[in-house]
Amino acid sequence: MLLSLNRIPKVTSTLLWQNIKVNAKPFAPVFTKFYTTTSEEAMAVNDKTKITSERIKIGDVIKDLKPPKNPELVPQKYVQYNEDGTLQLTQSALHHLRWMLQKDILKQDMFLIGQPGSLRRQLAMQYLELTQRELEYIALSRDTTESDLKQRREIKDKAAIYYDQSAVRAAVNGRVLVLDGVEHAERNVLPILNNLLENREMHLENGKFLMAPERYDKLLETYTKDQLDKLGVLRVSEDFRVVALGLPTHKYKGTPLDPPLRSRFQSRNVSHLAFDEMLIDLQHVAPNVPVDQLKSLISFGMAIQAADQVDNLPDFALDNLHLVAKMMQRNPHISVHDAITRIYPYQTCMKKDHIERVKTLLKSLKINPLESKPVKNISVAKANEQAPDVLEFKIDDVS
Repeated sequence: MLLSLNRIPKVTSTLLWQNIKVNAKPFAPVFTKFYTTTSEEAMAVNDKTKITSERIKIGDVIKDLKPPKNPELVPQKYVQYNEDGTLQLTQSALHHLRWMLQKDILKQDMFLIGQPGSLRRQLAMQYLELTQRELEYIALSRDTTESDLKQRREIKDKAAIYYDQSAVRAAVNGRVLVLDGVEHAERNVLPILNNLLENREMHLENGKFLMAPERYDKLLETYTKDQLDKLGVLRVSEDFRVVALGLPTHKYKGTPLDPPLRSRFQSRNVSHLAFDEMLIDLQHVAPNVPVDQLKSLISFGMAIQAADQVDNLPDFALDNLHLVAKMMQRNPHISVHDAITRIYPYQTCMKKDHIERVKTLLKSLKINPLESKPVKNISVAKANEQAPDVLEFKIDDVS
């Protein structure tokens, strides 16, 4: 299902990302959809509705936006913009972002699961940038402890002081907590967040208590805010969300989540982009590279990813295809096989039977395994007279 195109002719926004100008070539493939937040006046003209805040619409899902209190905590430059302020996103990314927008409206925490790579993290950052949400980030590992999630005690002026960590700051200030690499955390660490995820409550080391916003507001009918502050009761913001990023542990090494913790999240499988979407992306990055070579790169990578688990072949980094495409753009002498070996050195890190399977795949895709032509001439010259310290290297006819 293609998401509908929605363009607002009159746009006046006070948010920071609306004012960003990117010097890029016009690029509008068939998968690109344009979305924008609209002011009260523009929405009243278009939808004949009056709103008090700006909002974003992805497909048929609409969410009101709030200006961030700390704009420096909002991710930037994860979404590509045109000079006219419109943005570029593929249909795969839009469907994921639409799902995340739905879960955010329903006040549900999210778990993005998929293959290793930057796609899951990029989707989370794109969502935060589009919705202008502040970020608290934790990269989980086996060394992550309870104090890294809740509070850390430090000595200052001969006194022990507790400093709030990412989870507490996100809960109190209404930010989005991104847990990256949940499969690396020990079993006894993440269950600390169980009660915070389910009931929005948590006991802190300094004696304070995080309380759900509904219960806190009900207590305000009996007590004042100053009295609750003296009692150490802190209100969890209703805008607090958790986005977890992880790998499937049945294929990759890691610790599976406990069933009670797993049930707190709404999960979504984030697979790689479609073939046509990756091809359009590579054509934008490397416009001078022949299309057949780009297709061969993508076909090889997707074939490796689709291989049977019995073959036990290492994953192919599809997210890094744009890097070798840039190399082929700068150096036309690099062959497709050389570009593949740059990010998938199968000849040096695999067993013989695996190497033979990869060679069979290369032969079926008609990718010549011969290496590039040897370098015949290397010359060094000054770039220009105005900058004598700058040298220009030229390898054959590539500078």
